[in-house]
Amino acid sequence: MAEPENQPLYADEFSAADQPYLAGLRCGDEAWSMAATEWISSSEVLDSIENFNTKVWIYRNSEEYGSIVGFSSLATTGWQKWPPPDGKRSRLLYIPQLGLDHRYRGFPPDPDWRYSNQIMEHLIGEAQKFALQIRVDKSPSKHVDLLTLKVHRHNVAAQKLYSRYSFELLDGFEDKEHLMMFHKLDLEG
Repeated sequence: MAEPENQPLYADEFSAADQPYLAGLRCGDEAWSMAATEWISSSEVLDSIENFNTKVWIYRNSEEYGSIVGFSSLATTGWQKWPPPDGKRSRLLYIPQLGLDHRYRGFPPDPDWRYSNQIMEHLIGEAQKFALQIRVDKSPSKHVDLLTLKVHRHNVAAQKLYSRYSFELLDGFEDKEHLMMFHKLDLEG
């Protein structure tokens, strides 16, 4: 693989027709990386789109379909107590899965163009647009301003990436394998 150049990624909304182009995508050998690869490559992604209205994007570094470097997703939760365990019942935006092909970790070297950063910036931008549209379409009781995710407790690289984008750990809301993180969306700017 030639070293990726400093260039913007192409972001396309995912559909079932894109799955054959994901055959070479492999997010890595860690348990969380294999789970991400399995999710996007199997019927799980299609079930999430159909059953939960999840939005999914694939990212390419050229217009060639074989150039997929990663993917992201965005959904709304059901009513949750926020902050847990005793907060008010709220709807939240949630990132079900996010993945970067292992070949593109740390690339391009320039952080301004790094693919993981481009994916996060796109995803947060889409979350902001979605939250603003909810404000137009829904009553105030259904508005959302928090973006949440679960991250494997041993996936330190992902935790650092999310922290760079102002995600914070939610203490006391974790299971054996995962930590919960949240990001307050800037809907006023």
